[in-house]
Amino acid sequence: MAKQISFGEPVNDAERWAFKLLTDELPQDYVLLTNIEIPTPSGQALEVDALVVGEWGVYVVDVKGYIGCLEAGQHAWALDGRDVDNSLAKANYVARVLSGKLKHKIPVGVYAPWCQGMVFVTGRKGSEIALEKTDGSLSIYTPKQIIAALTKEWGLTAPRKFPVSQQQRDLVLDTLGQVALVEQRNNKIQDFEKTKCLFIQHGLEVWQAKYNPGDWSAPWLLKIIVPSAFDDSASQTHHENLLRKEFYRLQTLAGCSGVPYCAPLIQDGEQLVLPVRMPKGEPVNGLDLSKFSINDILEILRCGVSSLQQIHRRGMTVGGWDEHCVFVAEDGAVEFIDIKDNVGFNDDIKAFAGVFSTAAAATLEPRISQWFKQAALGRICDLDTIRSDIAAVIAYRRLYPDPDMVEVKAENGAVIDHHYQLERLLNFTAETELWKARHIQGQYDCALSLYRNVDAHWFQLSNLFRSLSTLYHPHIERVITFGQLGTSQDLYITRAWIPGSTLDELLEIVPGQPARWFVQLLTGLQYLHSLDIYHGAICPKNIVCNSERAVLVNFGIGWEVATSQYAQQYADPTLWRLEGSAEKDLYGLVASFIDVLSEDELVGQHSTAQLIEIVNQFDSARMDDKLKQLCRQVLNFEVSLTAGQNYIELFEMEAVLASLSN
Repeated sequence: MAKQISFGEPVNDAERWAFKLLTDELPQDYVLLTNIEIPTPSGQALEVDALVVGEWGVYVVDVKGYIGCLEAGQHAWALDGRDVDNSLAKANYVARVLSGKLKHKIPVGVYAPWCQGMVFVTGRKGSEIALEKTDGSLSIYTPKQIIAALTKEWGLTAPRKFPVSQQQRDLVLDTLGQVALVEQRNNKIQDFEKTKCLFIQHGLEVWQAKYNPGDWSAPWLLKIIVPSAFDDSASQTHHENLLRKEFYRLQTLAGCSGVPYCAPLIQDGEQLVLPVRMPKGEPVNGLDLSKFSINDILEILRCGVSSLQQIHRRGMTVGGWDEHCVFVAEDGAVEFIDIKDNVGFNDDIKAFAGVFSTAAAATLEPRISQWFKQAALGRICDLDTIRSDIAAVIAYRRLYPDPDMVEVKAENGAVIDHHYQLERLLNFTAETELWKARHIQGQYDCALSLYRNVDAHWFQLSNLFRSLSTLYHPHIERVITFGQLGTSQDLYITRAWIPGSTLDELLEIVPGQPARWFVQLLTGLQYLHSLDIYHGAICPKNIVCNSERAVLVNFGIGWEVATSQYAQQYADPTLWRLEGSAEKDLYGLVASFIDVLSEDELVGQHSTAQLIEIVNQFDSARMDDKLKQLCRQVLNFEVSLTAGQNYIELFEMEAVLASLSN
């Protein structure tokens, strides 16, 4: 693309089309001066359609929009049989005048460049033109030959051919006078000065520009629509609407981090211009991550997530996810230069994760890199989670500048995965631990379970976590998150903290309260079983009670607790292995309450026969005969549950459930 400097406006469509063709097709080191005047020694001004300073010479080009068959000779021309002016003679005369001016101004030891006239016959935008020359050496060309004639050695009419040096080019521009001033004037749009053309095609232009209102200067991007350069009005209207919509989006998103600032639209009658401030830094595809510390990369990711989240909360999406359209500044700020709002939120997050997945992997933080990896595959679309995780890691690394040297141990005060501080060990087995913990950023209590033998239980735990994390029931514990303990193979699950005591640690039991707790847990158990989810270890240790409700907890700590604290003492081992998961859960629920309500203070030490004997000893105030009979059947595994069965109706406790609703 040649450098065009316009001294005046094209006088017709032929000139406008010809100048665009020459600008687009000529090499970038060519200079195209359009509608310039060259004064003669007498002071008369000779107008030149186009002056091309090229590789082999200086060409005075006269543009003619002739349509038809042009017969051109040395002295006379005819267009479809009608006489027309010999434009080459005029162009050659102007070339001789220019050559004379150059020879008078040229310093000693420098040769003047060759100047020659040339005629460019355009036809109707490159078509409907035929040329017949009586002499093949005449410098008259159609669009098919004009570029070659201006760039190849054979297009020169000089007896000796020498390339034009840079010194000679500078001499030509200096002789014409005020070229630099005219170029600066042409490149100014109000207070914006165009510096570099990035894109130009069919009326669309993108320029780098400077804004110099005073001593201060800032880089900008100018998106320009030139209506006269479009082939039809429909295309022009379409692109104008796109530019106006982009202006609307940027104005709507003003104030969001990651959104470039834009100035008001400029419309001066000849062009529509949207000035957008250039982002700081460099495109993300050009980042050398080896030059950034992990803390720097974390800050980049934090800024990127925060910016995208703010845009989404305004109801828009980025959409323009080419890597050269996402910029990262030295301070970690992320900015999106091409906000299109043309995709859904999930697709936007997927594309964002794909752009930054390499940077996320460089943090060496499993939770962060895994989120970006899964999100790039479209499996995760939650920005709040990753923003919280990144913030937690940044805060943790500030507290421990060399976190790789900090060994994560499950002990009082230890911080798990940058979020959870362990406060008190509640229960443990050989492979599991249950802790009361504190969410550092959120300042709330939670329960945290650790799992040591991950390889053996991974499938069970991961499936259990996914299931529990998607459901809610007031009498089933709420799973918060699932993660890895440091760089070890130990995993953890965090759960919402339930205030109260486990069923076996209650200091006082108010009459009537156990029945209400039992009904609440029945509703939770029925809900779980309807989803094919089973606790597997219901015992007094895994039931937390307070004055308002009872909650089933510790899913997944399960099988060991069932073995060490429950099944061996309560159930017949043979029956336990043979019975279904739903029957085991119901057995555990019934046995837990009977065990705790016994008065022999042997909680957790009763066999099935002893539990049945305790049921038989309950007076009618505690348990009527129908309920006693059903409890005995459950403890003997004589009740077979069916899909969709109503557990409240099974125990005939509708009245208790109704009282809970009042």
